[in-house]
Amino acid sequence: MNDDASTHVGLIRAIQQSWSDPDPESFVSLFTPDGLFEDRAYGIVLNGHEQLRAHARRMKKHNVGLSVEILTCDATERTGHAEWELSHVFTGHFDGVDCTGTPIRIRGASIYEFEGGRIRRATDYWNYMEIVRSVGVLPKELRGFRTS
Repeated sequence: MNDDASTHVGLIRAIQQSWSDPDPESFVSLFTPDGLFEDRAYGIVLNGHEQLRAHARRMKKHNVGLSVEILTCDATERTGHAEWELSHVFTGHFDGVDCTGTPIRIRGASIYEFEGGRIRRATDYWNYMEIVRSVGVLPKELRGFRTS
């Protein structure tokens, strides 16, 4: 593994670890100034440090004891990937229902692009139904669907 690839594996480990740090800057500082973060399950696309910071604050507010275990990860001088398992205790409302105290466990994968020793783009993929099953709440968008 060359120096860039080794540095990028370190960035992957740092971004996953940043979710358990209460300081949003531990997440934001890993990105280029125009860095992009996408959460494909939630349909979130964030550009730049201000949007990244606001998202990190929101996530850290609603997820008590959040931790991410990296199951596998690897990187090259330009790209990287990780498979992970996230766990935490939900705090607050999920689609209007108070789910405070509900334990959550989600497996997912992330794809990364690097530039200048930082993350230029990070995209997370995970199964949205895992959180729906955990909290036991049907999302508002699905409540009106007919089953027959």
